[in-house]
Amino acid sequence: MPKSTQPTAAKDRIIFLDILRGFALSGILFANILSWSGYKFLPSEAINTIGNSETDASIYYFLKFFIDTKFYTIFSILFGIGFYMQVSKNRDNPLFPPLYFRRMCLLLVIGIIHATFWSGDILTLYALTGMILLSMRNVDPKKLLHYGALFYFTPVLLDIVYMLSFASELPNVTKTAIKQYPDMTPDAVVNAFQSTNFLDAIRVNLHNLLWRWYDFIPSGRPLKILGLFFLGSHLYNIQFFKTGALKWKNALLFGILGIGLTYASTFFKGSAAEFSKNWYQVSARLLHETAQINLSMFYICFLAILVDMWPAFFVFNGLKKYGRMSLTSYIGQTVLGILIFYPFAHTFQAFGLLSLESIYYIGCGMLAFQLLYSNLWFRYFKFGPVEWLWRCATLKKWLPIRINA
Repeated sequence: MPKSTQPTAAKDRIIFLDILRGFALSGILFANILSWSGYKFLPSEAINTIGNSETDASIYYFLKFFIDTKFYTIFSILFGIGFYMQVSKNRDNPLFPPLYFRRMCLLLVIGIIHATFWSGDILTLYALTGMILLSMRNVDPKKLLHYGALFYFTPVLLDIVYMLSFASELPNVTKTAIKQYPDMTPDAVVNAFQSTNFLDAIRVNLHNLLWRWYDFIPSGRPLKILGLFFLGSHLYNIQFFKTGALKWKNALLFGILGIGLTYASTFFKGSAAEFSKNWYQVSARLLHETAQINLSMFYICFLAILVDMWPAFFVFNGLKKYGRMSLTSYIGQTVLGILIFYPFAHTFQAFGLLSLESIYYIGCGMLAFQLLYSNLWFRYFKFGPVEWLWRCATLKKWLPIRINA
């Protein structure tokens, strides 16, 4: 008789992975708040009129150096770990593939709903990539790292193909905002989001969503995500978090490479999100991708060492609960961002009005609120609210959620 497939029990969870997941979510919040606040879409001249431009420039440099792309990298690695943990327990279970596929279909639905309100959604891409990963679940464990490196660096190879074929003929666009669209001015984007009309904001968000998915072509984000999923599977397979992550020499090596290469990449005028037009920009992209993965691995190792040294530190306990309800926390960030910044929510209506310094103070408040909420929630419940609904829908039955049930 085939054995049944059940969600991971609390006793089977690896506590450090929950802490790491909470840590990754914290960084993702500070990366994404640039979009919710409107700062990312503001014309340069508007940015210079609010707050202290020098302070904001320093904060933005810190963001680009230490946060941008690094925390979604960690989050993607964790997704791969979760997948491999389930595969390891269900290799001979015929119920696993259809159950996991249904799980990804439900995540896709959640992602589509989420993306309707915020174009930066990652859940839709995770769900689609997770389906591809499911079809490759029988890859030889010894080749997981090879597949990870292949998929992760394939966008660089594709970038060379684009450069040699059509990219050099694309017109140069003078950027007047951090994020700019060819068919819509920064002022038009900001004005639409500043409208109190709900439909105006949704329309421009869907416009941004279409361009985000177009941007996946030059950025190669889907292939990078798949590569990071395989890397996470490899790290779990070799028990990296119990051995290699706790070694100072590994942390130092990743730290030196990550910080050094990231610093070197600041001297290149290239972007991983745009088509490269010459070998100089291709080199910049390769440097950026290599720096991204090394700095992310440094964060993982350094945090693992700190948790091993001070396992009872209250901050780690807070991050653990925050990470246990990662899906709820991730969607909750968007809900808070909309309530605080979008005028159609009829609350604070701060979209496009604040300096980056002020925005990050608000980000700290959002993080503190979510940490408190998640810790209070798990005093009474076994799962986060969205996680619980997702599990119930996956298994097609109501699971007990209260601790005393």
